[in-house]
Parts: sequence; structure tokens; C-alpha cells
Amino acid sequence: MRKLKKASAALTAAILTAAMLAGCGGTASETAQSSTTAQEQTSAQAADAGTEAADTESGSTKIADGDVTLTIFCDFQTAARAYYSDLGENPVVQKISEDTGLKFEFIHAPVGDDGSYFQQLLASGDLPDLMYTNLFQTTYPGGVEGAITDGVLYNVTDLVEQYAVNFNTLCEESGDPDVQKKIRGDEGNIVKFGTTWLPPTDNNKVFNGLIVRQDWLDKYNLEAPVTLDDYTNVLRTFKENGVQIPLALCEFNQAQFYANNPIASAFDVSIKDFDLDDEGNVHYSRTQDGYKEFLTVLNQWAKEGLIDTDFVSRTIDDSLKLFQNGTAGMCFAHTYNVKQSVTAGAAVDPEFKLTSCEMPRVNADDTTHMSKITSSINSYSWQVSATSKHPEEAVKFVDYLMNPDVMLLTAWGTNEGEEKTYTENADGTREFTEFVSNNPDGLDYDTVRSLYMCAPFQIKYDETMEAAQYALEECHQSWDAWGSQNDDKHTLPGYLTLTTEESKELTQIKTKLANYSDEMVYRFIFGEEDLETGWDGFVAQLKDLGSERGEEINAAAYARYEARE
Repeated sequence: MRKLKKASAALTAAILTAAMLAGCGGTASETAQSSTTAQEQTSAQAADAGTEAADTESGSTKIADGDVTLTIFCDFQTAARAYYSDLGENPVVQKISEDTGLKFEFIHAPVGDDGSYFQQLLASGDLPDLMYTNLFQTTYPGGVEGAITDGVLYNVTDLVEQYAVNFNTLCEESGDPDVQKKIRGDEGNIVKFGTTWLPPTDNNKVFNGLIVRQDWLDKYNLEAPVTLDDYTNVLRTFKENGVQIPLALCEFNQAQFYANNPIASAFDVSIKDFDLDDEGNVHYSRTQDGYKEFLTVLNQWAKEGLIDTDFVSRTIDDSLKLFQNGTAGMCFAHTYNVKQSVTAGAAVDPEFKLTSCEMPRVNADDTTHMSKITSSINSYSWQVSATSKHPEEAVKFVDYLMNPDVMLLTAWGTNEGEEKTYTENADGTREFTEFVSNNPDGLDYDTVRSLYMCAPFQIKYDETMEAAQYALEECHQSWDAWGSQNDDKHTLPGYLTLTTEESKELTQIKTKLANYSDEMVYRFIFGEEDLETGWDGFVAQLKDLGSERGEEINAAAYARYEARE
């Protein structure tokens, strides 16, 4: 194994980088005019250079001749920081540099960053050429198109349409009739260039739902629950037979939990968001009658001790541990957690078996509409800064990462030198060597992968790898159960674009709604506030805090999304 350089000062270096950036002169607004002029010049040059796109089509990977350096803001795995000072020391990145003729400099947020580093980066006005993040989509007023208008981001639309052969091919071959609506904003600009593409194993599946102890169902002659009455019967039976926590819930602000809306979806409402109805009208979930019915169910379960009071401060991982150690009979999980639980549960109890349950519904033949179905077009994408001197090379580089051979390289490593990372079978599928799976130097699997593969540059998850990761029968059964009579037709699409003004106003409204209603929801569940006498006042207060205005803003954004071509 080649000697890996220790980088114990990696975190310190990242913080120093942030400090230097924060001290640079010039804000984003001050550079907007000059950067816009540069963008217009570059776009004109690109329009006159159509034949240059043939480089990618002919198979050439050269983008520069060592005379272009791209600065990149992206992830840097925690495990790799103990060995590399930045991602540039990764052998895959070095191979990419050799193949493309590009040089790279990296900027990474410190470990445990909550998004503050990105805000510092924006405030400095001295942005890197490329940024791989979802924060423009989720936190910047007006999203990507707002940042383009503000002179923060470069509008890559013309360059992508001209040079991004691989990206455009992935879009064409996606089979998604709405792919262009999803990658573009309301102004028609491409805002999700380089989004993470999913292979067939992952795409169009529900990855989150409820799991239950199958061995306990067998022991008490129970079937896996489907209706809410079924769920109540199973939980009561567990309670009567000494199960400490029949259902281990988590607090409602856990992202995966409120994105998939277990139990609440039975009443066609989400945990804490704005939703659609059959006619495409937007509603704030916590003002709907269905939400009262959802709270009524949880209130009854709380009275009977079928859920416990500690769930209000529990994470998904906390509840999973309770399920795996035999304290709980049911919990919320991701398909990967299913795989983990099969092993962890059996280590505690050799009789441990689990199964995934269909999303609870009122009637067995109902369809629920509130669970997130995975899609290749997601909130993450590569963005080029408006101040970049190399926008064309930046676009070509991101598209290079979508070359099928390069996607294999980032997923499996270079396989060069003494440390072979994979073997290739006759059918073209690959398997990791023992150097990865049983490292001779005692490095764990995740550490080896962070050192010899390059997840931050992986534009598409590898099908062989994903299929192997979810090979267990229990994983496949989870997709069948959670996807049964379940779609996301009543959730607002994750591709809406708000204007700058709408973003600011809606953020303020959602903050007010959450500050008031999060606590009240728990109080209703545990009987500290009477649901029957307090509901109307609760809804009236939410409307006073702006829920109806929030509905109007989301309705306008949804209408614009539907009007995209």
C-alpha cells in the first residue's frame, strides 16, 4: 500500500481558507456588471465555435494543456481528511487532471459545517470556478436563476447546450418526459447541470417507510399491517406482550421522515409542508381537516402507550437503535437501514427478523400520495461562478465527469499500481478486491473508498455497486411494500423556482408557522392541548401567521413550473 500523507491540519487549513476568502475585497453585487459583460463575451465566442464541440464527440478528453486551473468547492469525506490535505491528493483526481490537462485547486467546508461556510464564501465575493452544492437551490433567494440575476452565477445554458454532449445524452435517454422541465428554471435556463443520476436499481423507488419485527408478528399470529386499524392492533398486541416501545417514532423535523409522511399520508396531508390536491390546488397541511385526523390517531396511540414521549427529541438513528436492540417493535427506516438492521438485530437476538410494511392507510384499497419517489433530477448540481475566467472549461469538465468511462473511474478507482481496487468479470461487471473489502492495513471499507475512489466527482451511481448494496431480499421487499398503492402526486414538485421576493417572503412565513405549530402539534399529540376545543383556534392562528399567503406563493410557482416546456 502506498504511503498516505497524514493531514491532521486539514480542518485548520479549511478554516484558514474561509478566513482568507472572507477578507477578500469586492462583493457579488460589485462584480455583477463586469462579470455579466464577460459572460456575454464568452457566450458569443462559444456561439461562434460550434465545431469545437467535436472534441467530446470524437472521444478526446483533453480540455486544456496544463494552462488552466479550476478552483472547486465540493465535498471532502471525513475519512479522507486524516490522510489527504484536500481532494487533489486523491489518485482518481490526479488521473482526471492528467487526462483532461486541467489543474485543480480545492476549497472544502470544515467537518460538521451547517452551511455557514458557504454563506461566508458568498459574502466574500471571491467565488471558486465551480461549486457542487444544493444550497443555491435551497437557501439562495430566487434559487439559481436569482443568483444568475444577481451576478453571482454564470448562466451556463448556451455552453451546456453546445458542449455538454454527455449531459444532454443522459437527459435524452432518461425516459422522463418532464426532464427538461426539471433541469430548467422558470426563465428557461438550465439550473441543474450535473445533477446526480441514478441507475435502474435506485430510480423511481420509495426508499423510506416503516419496518416491523417479523418474528414478533409470527409469534403473535399477526399479519404485516396495512390499514390504520391493522397498525393499531399490531401495536396493542406488542404492548400487551411486554414490548417497551411498540412504535419508535422520531421528531418531525427529521428530513427523511417529513419527506415521506408516514401515517399522515393516510389522510392525504404531509407532516409539515404545503401540498397539492387532486385539482392541483395548494394547501398548508396543518390547516387541513386531514391533519386533525392524523393528530387524533397519534393522540390515541400516545394515550395507550403505543408511542413514547421521548420521540420529540429522537433522531431516526435513535429510533433505529431501539428497534435493533429489541426495545421497539416498529420504526421508520431507509432501505439501507433495513440492510443494517438485519445484521445488527440478529447480533442481539438470533431470532430477529424484519419486514417492511405498506404505508398505513384508512382503507385497504386506498392509494396514498405523499411519499418521496427517487428521481435523478435532484437539488444538487454543479454551478459555475459569474467571476470564473474559465466557464467553457468548467462546463466541459463537468460534462467529462458524465462520460461512462469516467463514471466507472470515480466509482471504482484507477486500478493502477500495486493496489488493485477491482476485478472485471467477463460480462463487464466489477467486484472490489480484498484490498478494498478486507484491507491488509486494517483500513475500513468506507475509508478505503474515500481514499481510492472519488465520490465527490461521481455524477452517476454505479449500477453494479448499487445492486450489490441492496442485494438482500429484505431490501427488495422494502421497495415493494413502501411503493405499494403509493405515489407522490400530491407533494409539490422539488423543481419549483421562486422569485427572490417570493423566496424571502415564504421563508419568513414558514419560519413563523414552524415556530408556532411545531410545539403545538406535540402538545395536541400528548393531550397537553385539547384537540377538539383547540383545533379551530390553531388553524386560525396559522392563517394569521401567513399560511394562506404561503399557499398563494407556492401556487404561483407551481403554475410557472407546469407552464415550462
